[in-house]
Amino acid sequence: MPHAASPLIPRELFDMPPRVLWLSHCKDGPLPRVSAAAVHALMDTELRPWDLRWNEDFLDVQRSLRNISATLFGVDARDMSLVTCTSTGLEVVALGYPWQPGDEVLIPAGEFPSNRLPWLALGRRGVTCTEVALWDGQMAQPFVAPCAGMTPEQRLLDAITPRTRVMAVSWVRYQDGIRLDLEKLGRGCRERGVHLVVDGIQGAGTMVASFDGVSAFSTGGHKGLLGLQGQGLLWTDPAFREQLVPLGTWLSAPEDFSQGGTQLQNEDLWAMDGRRLEAGSPSILSCAALASSIRLLVEAGGLKAIQAHVTTLQRTLLAALAKDARWSAEAERLDALVHAGRVGSTLSFALPAEWSARLLQEADAQHISTSTREGYLRIAFHGWHDTKDVERCAAWLLSGA
Repeated sequence: MPHAASPLIPRELFDMPPRVLWLSHCKDGPLPRVSAAAVHALMDTELRPWDLRWNEDFLDVQRSLRNISATLFGVDARDMSLVTCTSTGLEVVALGYPWQPGDEVLIPAGEFPSNRLPWLALGRRGVTCTEVALWDGQMAQPFVAPCAGMTPEQRLLDAITPRTRVMAVSWVRYQDGIRLDLEKLGRGCRERGVHLVVDGIQGAGTMVASFDGVSAFSTGGHKGLLGLQGQGLLWTDPAFREQLVPLGTWLSAPEDFSQGGTQLQNEDLWAMDGRRLEAGSPSILSCAALASSIRLLVEAGGLKAIQAHVTTLQRTLLAALAKDARWSAEAERLDALVHAGRVGSTLSFALPAEWSARLLQEADAQHISTSTREGYLRIAFHGWHDTKDVERCAAWLLSGA
């Protein structure tokens, strides 16, 4: 039995009433109070634009987000780009890569549209998008839930052909919660001369990602990173970034834009860092909110501490469910996946539709927020949860079974 867990992030840092048990950051994370305060402070400058300081209230807000996100992920801030969401970051790659007719993109079967539609749209340019099943029965009706011992990374690597240029995967899958081994995929793709592009939104903020061998990593900020809708992040490997068509405009010049007069004339029109991929002006309000939220995650111990905390909560819940005959098989399946490092922050229970419907109805009555996707009931833990939350979750699941 895992040890009891106290919250890493104090609950009072959120506007979260005691009756609410929020298990849905995989859908939408709660904005911390400090992040809301950062937005309100900048809104005051919008009311009085004559008080706005160009560097402190505009350029520095963007820099702050790049810097603190780089600290959280353990990467170089010069490789960070500000984008509106996961989809936008992936589109930067899909639209900017130098494709040739006959090229191929590989994606896992069952991807969220954010990591499917940008690649399918390339069909107009003669690029094929091939979808690969990650385990036997994944796409069957009824589906077969994933189990420990599966080898999804090898299936993807084995599907590479001489035409494959990019492999685009969700690091943590939105419906079944499976976490792919980015280190193994990155190494395999690099050995085969293929670029690995990652949709990271379901793991960002709660899990530690390996960027070794990754060419691009895109994530929205409104889930595990606890920011606002409409602000995301894109990390790119420098050599890969040079291959992409630069989307940046007036804020993406080698030197900062000055309001004082004529801009510097450079041979290079775009900066070589992540700013070259930033299209237009970002929302300073959203940047400030996300920077404040990420700083909170860093101060809570960072991703390694949050991942360990979440794993403890998951195993505690599964241990409680395993004692009940109705839940034992599913609890054992998920516990084996957690033990194998195959799960993100979301436990996805494969349950009959009528069972999930009853549980959701009871959850609503108890002010417990969770969600279902593609036949899976999703329960997501984060740094503010503790053992009492797990006990309340277990009581709900056992009483509604």
